[in-house]
Amino acid sequence: MIGTLRSYDTQARFAQDWDNPRMIGKTHAVWAVGPVVVIVLLAAVAALVAGVAGGAYFGTSPAVVASLGVGAIATATIGYATTSSNRVVGLAIVAAGWSVGLYLLVFGLARIAYGEWGPSPLASTLAHLAFAGHVPPLTLFVVAGLLTRRALIGERHSGWPLIASVGLAAILFVAIFTLANPGAPFAGVRPVFQVPYPILVGGLVVNNMWLATLLLPPVLLIWARREARGHGDRRRLATAAIASLVPVCQLLLCTLLGLAVDASGITHQGGATLLIAGLGAAWPLTGVGFGLAVRGPSLQYTVSSGVLARAASLVLGVMTAMIAICAGLLISLGRGFGTTFVIAVAVVVVALALRPLAVRVLAALVGEPAAPIRSNGHSFSPRANAHNGSRLSPLTQREREVLRLLAAGLSNAGIAAQLVLSERTIDAHLRSVFDKLDLPGSRHDNRRIQAAAVWAHESGERHVPEPELTSTLG
Repeated sequence: MIGTLRSYDTQARFAQDWDNPRMIGKTHAVWAVGPVVVIVLLAAVAALVAGVAGGAYFGTSPAVVASLGVGAIATATIGYATTSSNRVVGLAIVAAGWSVGLYLLVFGLARIAYGEWGPSPLASTLAHLAFAGHVPPLTLFVVAGLLTRRALIGERHSGWPLIASVGLAAILFVAIFTLANPGAPFAGVRPVFQVPYPILVGGLVVNNMWLATLLLPPVLLIWARREARGHGDRRRLATAAIASLVPVCQLLLCTLLGLAVDASGITHQGGATLLIAGLGAAWPLTGVGFGLAVRGPSLQYTVSSGVLARAASLVLGVMTAMIAICAGLLISLGRGFGTTFVIAVAVVVVALALRPLAVRVLAALVGEPAAPIRSNGHSFSPRANAHNGSRLSPLTQREREVLRLLAAGLSNAGIAAQLVLSERTIDAHLRSVFDKLDLPGSRHDNRRIQAAAVWAHESGERHVPEPELTSTLG
């Protein structure tokens, strides 16, 4: 009898734990991150076995194993944390972590199979997968960025950019797998199909078009921030845009290393190691940015404009330096000068030439810096002030109308009646206004009074006229 009671008690506690949200969250975390950890451990073992067997190469080097392994686990963890705010974006980041881990595993397995059986069908398949394995994680940069943009601006459909990028990635993956020659690490492995040279040129065109899709997320996010469509928070859009520039830095690193190898600055093995290790660092950084952008959409956004400006300046500075160095290497190669002096001069000249463009991009990302406030007793219009970088410049026209009526002393119901909108819509507009004005949201602060004071100070309307209220009694 006592044993039966204990059994029932154990079953009851198990059922209670099973229904516990914390237990469910831990289970989901295990399913999201656990497989990546297993994949990374298997990849590390495969790399160790390949090194002991004498088949070590850049794909199994300690730097690549550490970077891709840690990057895969970190990316999957970030993605799981993001699912609580936006499930679709979070799952895309988790998928990126899995793809990075599988990329690392294929490197080790391909080398082991080639070392044991030579250019056998299994070794050839794994070698081709290793050669095309960079396509999925780079494509997921684009997918996650476009999904983040869709979540922030409230779009319901995927749109042509997402379909085009995924379609080009699928075509390119099949083309690399069947037509490309894996090269030095897998000598003897031949393409699945031998095709004429013009078809190979067409494959290179598809490859360049696919690489160009990496520019879609930052361009579309910057454009969405400038337009401020829907109820999208401009700082969230700026965060996502800055994060989406990280894979562009990865693309520039690829170009830079290719030119450096041609200039005999580094070996092919060293260039490949740096490039692949960079992928392991790029995805966690991008995942953090996308996760912050969609985190707590109903809450006040806590990342300040100053932090965004510093992050954007850092990323754009790295991009400018990479482009300048690439140009310097290219100029030295084209003219036959291999001297450090010529490269340094070219880098400085190109960097100075790119600086105005970088400043314009920075302004598009985080907005123009606020102009100093001068109280001269003269009234000035909100529209004129918007061009001078006032605090009201991020607000849309509708948000300005809502703020003007708020400053006139109307309640949410009064503003809704005046603008013939629902109170829920007015509440959403006011949350957006408070966020864009960087008003504190603690229990010691009254953001409505602060917003009214900002309107009075920035617009010059010291005495806001009483609006005509629409009668709600018919």
